[in-house]
Amino acid sequence: MPKQARLSRIKRFRCYTIEEAAEVSGVSSRTIRNWAKAGLRVMENARPALIRGDDLHNHIKSQRAKRSVKTKIDTFYCVCCRAERRAAEGIVDCDLIGRRAKLTALCMTCGTVLTKPIAVAAIPEISRTLDLRIRRHE
Repeated sequence: MPKQARLSRIKRFRCYTIEEAAEVSGVSSRTIRNWAKAGLRVMENARPALIRGDDLHNHIKSQRAKRSVKTKIDTFYCVCCRAERRAAEGIVDCDLIGRRAKLTALCMTCGTVLTKPIAVAAIPEISRTLDLRIRRHE
């Protein structure tokens, strides 16, 4: 089973049984039943119970949106803390490789190494709030 449900095979204008929905989205039928308990709309007056494709697609998209964390330009996402965090003491390493840049810092709460890709054009804005040490790689 994949770690994420697949959206590409779900037909929005089709109705699926629980087993078909599980097969199309790449998750188990137990997962589909759990989603139904958590708010996925199911047409239970029909036998077998049917799930509209657009409802399944929208439910998966809304679950992904809940997990997504948008960070500010001068903050990072810490995997250990599972939250947006600032760099410890505001010190950040910036590695420039061609036209790409990667920021590396330590989490101020737990000390985990944090990384974040950024646009090279954003470096001047970031350097106003963080202490950057820039390294160029050829």
